[in-house]
Amino acid sequence: MEETVSTTLEQLLSNTQLFLGTYSNKKKWTAIYPMANKLAEQYRTLYAEQPHALQARLTLYNPNYSYATNLVIAQCVVTAALCKSQSYDSKLSELYISTALIEHLCVGAQLNKLGNQDEFTDTDKHIWKMRHKLAAKIMLTAGEPAQHVAQLLAKLNKYKQALVSTPKIMLYDGGITLLAIANIIAMNISNNSQNKHMSIYKALSDLYIRTPNLFALELIKSLVSHLGPLLPGSRVNYADQSMIYLATDPQGKHVLISTENPKKLVWYKVKASFSDNAKQWSCVNKSISFTVFNSEHIKTKSPSFENKAQELLNLISHIKLQHEYSYKGLSQLMAAHPLVVANLCEAVKPYNKEYQAAKDLKHSLSMVGYYNAPAIIQRVVFEQLVNVTPHPLHAYIVNRLNALVKIMALLVSKNKHDQFEHITLPLYAYTHFLLTQCSKLLSRKTLIDSTPNKILSAPICSFFGVKEVNSDALTQQLTHLLSDNPWTMALLEAEQTPKKHLTNSHKLWVSLKILAQIVFKPDLEMSAWQKQTLNEQLKIQKWHDETDFNQHLAALGIFNSI
Repeated sequence: MEETVSTTLEQLLSNTQLFLGTYSNKKKWTAIYPMANKLAEQYRTLYAEQPHALQARLTLYNPNYSYATNLVIAQCVVTAALCKSQSYDSKLSELYISTALIEHLCVGAQLNKLGNQDEFTDTDKHIWKMRHKLAAKIMLTAGEPAQHVAQLLAKLNKYKQALVSTPKIMLYDGGITLLAIANIIAMNISNNSQNKHMSIYKALSDLYIRTPNLFALELIKSLVSHLGPLLPGSRVNYADQSMIYLATDPQGKHVLISTENPKKLVWYKVKASFSDNAKQWSCVNKSISFTVFNSEHIKTKSPSFENKAQELLNLISHIKLQHEYSYKGLSQLMAAHPLVVANLCEAVKPYNKEYQAAKDLKHSLSMVGYYNAPAIIQRVVFEQLVNVTPHPLHAYIVNRLNALVKIMALLVSKNKHDQFEHITLPLYAYTHFLLTQCSKLLSRKTLIDSTPNKILSAPICSFFGVKEVNSDALTQQLTHLLSDNPWTMALLEAEQTPKKHLTNSHKLWVSLKILAQIVFKPDLEMSAWQKQTLNEQLKIQKWHDETDFNQHLAALGIFNSI
């Protein structure tokens, strides 16, 4: 028998309280990280299936739990809502929710003092100041997997302060920015003894006015749009009665309950505007807190939307480089993808002497020729695919990808035998793999050791902050998408083949990585092998010498952006 929403919700909140109590038992510290992961998965899943039930935690304060527990629950819900508003994948969402759970692990007593407006002792102040270090130390007892959470915690306080600081302080990690916002909001909306808290809308508007950070502003706008104008659990006035708002149905009717008779809730569906109070309030009625969310009136149906990413992946796999296409064949393939056609019309500009966009698909094909078209279409689709794959570091990842593509395009620009789109397509597929399969690992670091690997060259992923990837999964995905592109296997083999067995096709990819190292890690000296390999490839690609190439490379204006 399927568990009711109220049972699942009540169990989740109870488990959150139990989790926060594990800090006092040192024997359980190694179990804290897996427990946090499990709870994070439950928060994410319930939010995806029953968002109203969890959103109501932002208005309904449960007096059976401490202030600290209520605050952590609220922070987890805000974090889940932020992730949902950005369409982040399950791995990222659960990482951020687990961090929200762990952040206050060591300061439950201090949080309760804050809720009661009690003054901190010197010991309290010290523990509060060290709270993230203490939590990170406990996490690391679980070993390497917990390092992601520890890294997020390490900068969290700095980000919280920077979000409301003037002058503007640059913040480069979107994930930590999201966590800082969730914390600030939860601290401001949690019901306290002096009733000095505020509604989530007031908290968000105050932060929006105060923060100079552009990414934070976008997160706040997306969250407000995601939540809508009314929050489940809000107290409203309708027909001269005090009621509670629960949801809005697909027809735009608001679902309300009257609480005038505590023993029997009366349900209403109305299409009207009314004033509401979204401040968190202490609710002792279990029916309001839990049972009402079992009702058919507020059942959340999974939205029926087209999976844009999967559609684009299907299109890529259907377009083959070695196949001769007619206009009719390509127009049939592209009929369901007007945005791809529009982007293709822009992408063919370099093939036009006046650098003008094409008018339509037929015009695009006439400009580039049917031989070149499949690779250009695949490139356009991959660019669109990367653009619809959300990530907190999305802008940085795209900039890094575009830089690698520009370097490769320059490297082979004198080579009239190979079309550069054919060569660079695996870079787009590789980046999409990183965004979808390594989302938790991506960072702004360039992970190339100062001591070079004597056997293998550094992998492409190291330029995206990822030390290593599952080579089997990478090979499977890239060969599925680009099965007839010979440069795909050349890239994959260049990552795994010992240096002494590399072919010229492998060395082209190695040369790209050497040039990327020069650009993104200029202080790292090239090894003798790297210099020899690069010079060999420059000659093969018909460059006069290294000086000539470097002048053109500098003209691209690529630099090591943070």
